[in-house]
Amino acid sequence: MSGWKECLRSVRLIPIGIGGSIWALTGGGQSGGLTAALCDEGSDVDRRAAMEVLKRYQESLKEDSVVKESLGESSGSMASELQKIEDSLSTARAAVEKYYRYKARNILDKYYEDMNRKGLSAPAPEKAAAKPSGTEGSAADAPTVIPKKELPKYLTADAAFRDLSEASFPVCVPYVIIGGGTTAWSAVQAIHERDRSASVLIISDESYPPYNRTPLSKERWSSEDDDLRYVDFMGRKRSLLYRYSRQVGDNQRSSVLLNSRVKKLDLESSSIETEDGKVVEYQKLLIATGGKALPVESVHQDLGKDSLQNRVMSFRTIDDFIALDKLVRDPKTKNVCIVGGGFLGAELACALKRIAKFNDIQVTLMFPEPGPLFKLIPRYLSEFLTYKLASAGVKVIPSSIVTGARESPENGDSIELDVVSFTKKSFDTDAVVVAVGIQPQDKLAEDAGLEVDQVNGGVVVNAELQAASGVFVAGDVASFWDSALGRRRVEHWDHALVSGRIAGDNMAGGKSMYGFQSMYWCDLSSIGVHFEAVGLQSSKLDTVGVWNLKEPSRFEHRPGSFSRNNYESGIVWYMKDKRVVGALLWNMPREALQEARQIIESKTSVPDDKSLKDLIPLPKSKNFLVIGRSDSY
Repeated sequence: MSGWKECLRSVRLIPIGIGGSIWALTGGGQSGGLTAALCDEGSDVDRRAAMEVLKRYQESLKEDSVVKESLGESSGSMASELQKIEDSLSTARAAVEKYYRYKARNILDKYYEDMNRKGLSAPAPEKAAAKPSGTEGSAADAPTVIPKKELPKYLTADAAFRDLSEASFPVCVPYVIIGGGTTAWSAVQAIHERDRSASVLIISDESYPPYNRTPLSKERWSSEDDDLRYVDFMGRKRSLLYRYSRQVGDNQRSSVLLNSRVKKLDLESSSIETEDGKVVEYQKLLIATGGKALPVESVHQDLGKDSLQNRVMSFRTIDDFIALDKLVRDPKTKNVCIVGGGFLGAELACALKRIAKFNDIQVTLMFPEPGPLFKLIPRYLSEFLTYKLASAGVKVIPSSIVTGARESPENGDSIELDVVSFTKKSFDTDAVVVAVGIQPQDKLAEDAGLEVDQVNGGVVVNAELQAASGVFVAGDVASFWDSALGRRRVEHWDHALVSGRIAGDNMAGGKSMYGFQSMYWCDLSSIGVHFEAVGLQSSKLDTVGVWNLKEPSRFEHRPGSFSRNNYESGIVWYMKDKRVVGALLWNMPREALQEARQIIESKTSVPDDKSLKDLIPLPKSKNFLVIGRSDSY
């Protein structure tokens, strides 16, 4: 046993002696006890190893005869002391987990404080120096001192990375990232923050370096420019292409390989191979392959016909945006049909209708569900969105299924859709956009032998986003354990950003756990709707809505009645029995989001629906309404 004591003493958890060990584990002893030892930010102790030592030490206490001699012959006394040790070890585990989460929180705080989201945009333009207007003999006549040119705070991908396409292969790179989205960008930033001399390779199957996808269905449609820029909600002009801190581009140690798809991952040799035969060996690997838009054939096989390919498309990438933008600006295009009633479909319908006023395009939104976002929000709210979209000029056709497609016999540039719905049997349109979701790109990992989540899809990872030794997975393709909500896979920007940073930090030697409740937002500002959500959202869950209305309620909420209430602001709480598992914040102040996060993370339970109305106070309103579980449908 002395060996275990020595090991424990080396990580400053216990002094010598059984009684002393209990005392130290419960808060006393060297260095202020366990919490100080584990949560000291300057400590270099391997916390996971410490937990393993604690576990094995506990086992040795139960088996070693020395315990009996130390605690006396009384079995009751020994059981009592062992229970104290068990309780102390539980405290130790909680402290270790708290430490990991504390480190993860620090990573995120540092990002939001230092970057302040400026990494998404160009640095402010330099102001020209004013010319001095002094007289003879004044300081203006002194020799001109040319100031040293300052390097920009943030670099474009061209300045930060070397292009590896013409390099000789095979190559060996310490850090390799497969994927070119937000997760990859976030991870490479975090790697360089911890390891300033890091050499990182990003391999992407797209023709652009990592970029932000979210404006493609939102703000980018408001821009009249032909470049990859847009104006954000604060009126700042930004680029879709991410920028990088200066340490990423230091001596161009890092590189990028575009238009390259990885076909094989060999875990034993720590190597990957691309479709064109390039072999790359790695020390640490991040799989950030994200998701791929479901093909147009997933709606109906006829939509994949070669004769329709120029006017039928899915929507996910910059190239998809360029193709659709070209279509809607074509004078021949008079109507566009979007198939899919989720976030992407609704956002695209609003965005296209916002620019359609310039060329009189009819926008149609068609989906099999009874209303938009029907799988995520209560029915009364889905009906309200139908009403708002229709009021904005979008033609909404719910409960509709495409059963065939062909070139229109009357106009070869148009498409005739066969439709099963309450109102139509066929439908003519000039373009079809399929927006029915994505599928996680996890086949590469599965073929390599990594575990794939058979329920949620994606690659199974532990709390540190690790799938195997030296292999990490983050973003849309990661199936992670949420301590509050269970195993999940999330497909949103905030999750990609945060999980990318945690994975990147851990690749470079960090010890952070992913315990963050990521959020997402839906921007339908053209119809006066913006909402954010955190936790679980599903129309299959019980919901309680707490609302401010612009006018008094027009009817009692009951199945079969159509919602014409004007929901100005409010919260939809998602419930499992009496526990809060999700929240949707409708036109609410941003600070409410953090409160909702804390409520979900703390596994808050409420005795009844009325208790939810004050959980997060709404702005004062004369027209206040609570829609309880018995009223939701």
